[in-house]
Amino acid sequence: MEPLWKRSRASKQDQNEDRYDGEWAVEEVVELAGVAGDKALVVKSEARHHAISARLDKPLDPAQNGVVLQYEVKLQNTLNCGGAYAKLLTSPMTGEFSDSTPYTIMFGPDKCGESKLHMIYRHLNPVTGNYTEHHLQKAPVPPTDSLTHLYTLVIGTNNSFVISIDGVEKKTGSLLEDFEPPVNPAREIDDPRDSKPVDWVDDEQVPDSGATKPEDWDEDAPAMVLDEDAAKPEKWLEDEPLMVEDPAAVKPEDWDDDEDGDWAPPMVANPRCADADGCGPWKRPLKRNADYKGPWSPPLIDNPAYKGKWAPRRIANPDYFEDLAVYKLAKIDAIGFELWTMQSGITFDNIYVGDNVETAERIAKNVWKPKHDTEVALREARNPRPVEKTKSKLDGVLELFKVRVGDISASVADFYGRVRHEGIVEAVRQDRSGAIAVVMAVGGLVWLAWNLVALARFIVGLASPAPPAPVAATNAPNASPDATASTSARTSASYSAAVKRKTKKSS
Repeated sequence: MEPLWKRSRASKQDQNEDRYDGEWAVEEVVELAGVAGDKALVVKSEARHHAISARLDKPLDPAQNGVVLQYEVKLQNTLNCGGAYAKLLTSPMTGEFSDSTPYTIMFGPDKCGESKLHMIYRHLNPVTGNYTEHHLQKAPVPPTDSLTHLYTLVIGTNNSFVISIDGVEKKTGSLLEDFEPPVNPAREIDDPRDSKPVDWVDDEQVPDSGATKPEDWDEDAPAMVLDEDAAKPEKWLEDEPLMVEDPAAVKPEDWDDDEDGDWAPPMVANPRCADADGCGPWKRPLKRNADYKGPWSPPLIDNPAYKGKWAPRRIANPDYFEDLAVYKLAKIDAIGFELWTMQSGITFDNIYVGDNVETAERIAKNVWKPKHDTEVALREARNPRPVEKTKSKLDGVLELFKVRVGDISASVADFYGRVRHEGIVEAVRQDRSGAIAVVMAVGGLVWLAWNLVALARFIVGLASPAPPAPVAATNAPNASPDATASTSARTSASYSAAVKRKTKKSS
């Protein structure tokens, strides 16, 4: 690879071993090779940090004619978590290339949970002398198949930018308007030394101190009262109990009154209550009390001392500046790939760094397009399209569910890999979507476990004999609690005695 490509030998902090232990190679493409014998720069290691760079023939000054960055990316293996973005390194580049090496532009695809196309530029604040990263908002989504895809970034001398994938524009805009945070700060800011006065009143309304409770306001009135208009249903059997002794029950032959106690037949639902409106003592239902008003409180009135919502006074921003030529970014000395990836086989080829759009277009037309078309033909020959059948809505839902579960599983696995290599804090900082996937997975497992327990209880309930239940209970919301309690206790006593007797004889 050398002298063009130089693999980073940066060391881990306070250690002698290489920080970037991922392997690189310049070799022929294996998966869907669109050009026979074509060689490219390939990531060879899984779950490793990789860093490699190549110097330009001469520094590129964006202030002259803007910037054009174009390169091919091919994912020879399915990518679940990894980056394929390039960094245009700020001039002068010194020392070993690492994540702390200053860069002017970062551009390219990345996937860890969700896929996005990064576009970041670093701008020099003329007041503070510090660089700030500005991130593209609403970034395009890159493809993740195994074909060779072409990524192009063009920054013009009018602060415009154009992002294309495979020659098709995906995002256009302005360096001044489409990035976060904005380049130019606000002219005015809140005065950090200003504070709200102690006597400042910002309550718009206060209780009316002159109001009194009306004489007819009864705070003790109940919220619910008996419905005096209600009448007992005609078919209500007030003298019939909800439960009666089972007339078909027979005392077991092995029942011993001395040991098992007095035998009593089990209780069953009163059959006369089945067709009645209810059984047992009837009670009037409750209804809302029309005279209920609740606790009284004085009404609110406008506060005569109200001064309005307080806000600190505004002052001129001491760090304010206005740069209308943001495209004049720092000079570029080299291009580098500084990546973390869980999969190998990420391939880079036909990299162009310059300021000539026509040159990039010729490369796309004469080099990338034939290669890409050949790859598409090879893929279709290898995997002919099956005869399409009409899919139901359920098929679409199930397919979406499978894809989502696969994405979550991949995110969890990738997040676990980051935790092992970088620690939980750094993993959460760099991969928020992976952390969210872990929470979603845990929640899904809890939900699944809860449903399995409920299903098991249901199956056990079907297999076990259930004690008789009062049929008319649902029709008798006003039935006597005492009557129900006494019959239930009697049934339990008979059942316990029978169990006791059988246990004794078996022993």
